[in-house]
Amino acid sequence: MLFLGALSASPALLAACVQTRQEEPPLVVTARQDGDGCLVKVEGERVTSQRLLEIARRTSKRRAIVIFEKETPYKCTGGAIFTLQRAGIASVDAVAWDG
Repeated sequence: MLFLGALSASPALLAACVQTRQEEPPLVVTARQDGDGCLVKVEGERVTSQRLLEIARRTSKRRAIVIFEKETPYKCTGGAIFTLQRAGIASVDAVAWDG
């Protein structure tokens, strides 16, 4: 009897834990060192920190991913992450790429 009660409650419990709707793709930002500075791009467009802030504030996306080469200094990756967070992006992930 206890087992049947647990089975009938399990769909409701799973629905609370499992994401069932499709999220839109994240905003993808790339960052790497460029001489003494940083090269940050969004959808192929080279952007300044101010331009990245504008793009991130206008997007409806709630997630962003910063892809960076392993040797990229933190000032480049951290700057991009911080700018996205300032813009109100709810979740920002960073992924190292072995370029």
